[in-house]
Amino acid sequence: AHPGREGRVVVMISRTTGISLFLAAALAFGGLGCGDDFLPASYLNGLRVLALVADPVEIGPADRVTITPTVYLPDGENLISQHWSFCPFSLGPTTGYECAVPACEVSLPWDENGVVNPIPGVLVLSCIDEFAAEDLEGVPSEVPDRVEVYFSYRIASSTGEEREAVLKLGLWTMGPPAELNQSPVVSFMSIDGTPVQPGTIAGSVTEEQEVEIRVQVNPESLDEYTDQAGNLRTEEAIVSFYSTAGRFEYDRVSGTDARVSWKAEKLEPGQTEAEVYITVRDLRGGQVVFGPVTIPIIQ
Repeated sequence: AHPGREGRVVVMISRTTGISLFLAAALAFGGLGCGDDFLPASYLNGLRVLALVADPVEIGPADRVTITPTVYLPDGENLISQHWSFCPFSLGPTTGYECAVPACEVSLPWDENGVVNPIPGVLVLSCIDEFAAEDLEGVPSEVPDRVEVYFSYRIASSTGEEREAVLKLGLWTMGPPAELNQSPVVSFMSIDGTPVQPGTIAGSVTEEQEVEIRVQVNPESLDEYTDQAGNLRTEEAIVSFYSTAGRFEYDRVSGTDARVSWKAEKLEPGQTEAEVYITVRDLRGGQVVFGPVTIPIIQ
């Protein structure tokens, strides 16, 4: 097991070394608000993993998956280390998704962009073949039709900040069904009614000015699934908002038509623009990043 795992939260939550599990979760999801003691989770002022995007989101036993990290780094900083690992069987959320069999947790190679491209089914079977006969807790003697496997991504910046993010992925061990889960698709984003695209510059605002940011998710990209109780459900889009300056009315909104207010307030000296990012998650491994969109600020 790796040191410091108590700060790890599944489905792409980044943490700072030494922060407790509860505090990391509360900050990441905006659960503590933005009082005097804490910056809101939506405020990007340091190293952050915004998403781990898997393609495809669900896989069969022989399928290869590509996982691409989206990392925010402030100007002048760079990554000094990164590390990927794979765990076939987790102990669950109460342990911060600790690997059930540490010997089955393996490091993965990544390319210059931090992208990994493993075949998880091979890694799962390798773990079972080696340890199932030893009757170790956490290693099933028979492989279920579907298991959830976990990928951990740990990084450090040149300023000494560290973050870790975890992605949960569905693996169909006997062969994938006809329809697999897909990632949500952002069909539209606007700032005060003007459509914007990643990499574009929006209209300028003055200090203390407030604008509406609207994000629409294609409903057809949200899949139906059967929950553990056997009920047929449709995924819910969870939209998270981030910016490098100013403040949002809310950090997160659920639904396919998400609207929040952003205000050019609580600016730091010299802040003349805000970079805005949004992420959309379906809470079943599918996620997407949209941004950055730059908002010039006239002080």
